[in-house]
Amino acid sequence: MKARKRRRFFVAFKPLLSVLFLTALFLLASYYFISPKTVHVEIRDDAPWFFPAVLEIKPGTTVAWHRKTPAIHPIMSIEEPDGIGSIHSGHFTKTWSHTFTKRGLYVYICPIHPYMKGVIAVGMKVPAEKIPSWINWPPPYKAPPGGVPTVPGKGSLWLAAQFHYITGKEKPGTLIVINAQTWELEKILDDPRLNHPHNVWEIGGKILVTNWFDLYVSVVDKTTGTLEKHVWVGESPAHIHSHTEDKIYVTLQGDDAIAILNKDFDLVTKIRAPTGPHGHWLSADGSLMSLASTEKGMLSVWNTTSDTLLFETFIDGDTSGSGEHMHAHSLPLMAGITPDGRYAFAAASATGTFSVVDVKEKKLLKSFDIGQGPIQTVPSPDGRYVLVPLSGSGEVAVISTETWDLVKTIPNVGAGAHGVDYGEKQDGGWYAYVSNKFSPWLTVVDMATLDIAGYVPLPNDAWGGQGILVVR
Repeated sequence: MKARKRRRFFVAFKPLLSVLFLTALFLLASYYFISPKTVHVEIRDDAPWFFPAVLEIKPGTTVAWHRKTPAIHPIMSIEEPDGIGSIHSGHFTKTWSHTFTKRGLYVYICPIHPYMKGVIAVGMKVPAEKIPSWINWPPPYKAPPGGVPTVPGKGSLWLAAQFHYITGKEKPGTLIVINAQTWELEKILDDPRLNHPHNVWEIGGKILVTNWFDLYVSVVDKTTGTLEKHVWVGESPAHIHSHTEDKIYVTLQGDDAIAILNKDFDLVTKIRAPTGPHGHWLSADGSLMSLASTEKGMLSVWNTTSDTLLFETFIDGDTSGSGEHMHAHSLPLMAGITPDGRYAFAAASATGTFSVVDVKEKKLLKSFDIGQGPIQTVPSPDGRYVLVPLSGSGEVAVISTETWDLVKTIPNVGAGAHGVDYGEKQDGGWYAYVSNKFSPWLTVVDMATLDIAGYVPLPNDAWGGQGILVVR
């Protein structure tokens, strides 16, 4: 009796089951064989920069990126199923596309602005750990993990808060000034012309600020805080450095060039640089300059008397000579140089390696792992150490210039640790000040102990701490 009921049930629902079976086959065939449509991603200047920043697509899908901003934002993969290297758009004007045929996970960035990150899962789900923490902007607020340092510093701290959004200001970014004697907020400069301010430098009582998503350097009076003028230099100005007031070097990451300004902040000339020049530094006498080229994955050393390239080298530690393709995705963001000009160095943000070059011998001396996402590489005032903020882990790596070893990793610095500069303490000695992209505070390291001395709170929404400068 039960058997007959089951047969009648099967006969009654056989057409429905057939439809379900055929539908499943159609969906499966569609997934693997029918050409999917193009998926569109808009690139904007606001976080999270890629809209949408996380995609799950079928094999064979084409992804088209559309620039909705004047700023240049190339597309470059830093993680793929079979390594890296196949996705690199170069500088495109409006739209660029790529068809994803192989199943797996792809992580990409804008190599000019590497915190701009997108994730594409082809034929799979995006693992939770691969989704950027800032995908739902802004990041969740966290209070500083400690109080301010007990010993005051000297001077004032100028911070480029690149993602600081001010109501009514069209372009993000402010300059935040902290009094190092009191650890209190002195002023916030929110001129509407500031466009993603990235790096700061002082020349003759003026603060020079790069507008990384634009074409100009802003000149600010350090006493009044007034933005006095713009200096039009070129695409995506990143870092500023100088030895004297007569010659100021500005890297133009989008133009693959270095702009040279005079003491009146006039553009004198531009010199060609390896692809994607970002952070640079000068020796104590100003005769040598080191430069990191982000998109090319190289460190170069320059003669500043003639402004000529002395030599360049890949900095990912691979000395096999296997070719540029194996090195380009190491993403060094800054190159430093010892005060005596003997050694130049850079850290690869993609691979976590720190590399040292013997300038006299013009060759790679040593390369070793230091941690996740190293950014700036700034030598201490006495030349004994190089402090390297680790953006990926919120730490700071301490490198000895005597042994060229990692001597310490300082924890609990802040999410997105990025920039570093040094300032005097009131009782003698030095502090190192570290900025954090995704934590609204400055971290203060005592250089005598290489431990955290305290934290300086910023406004709760002051995201995007990038360049930091101690001004006397």
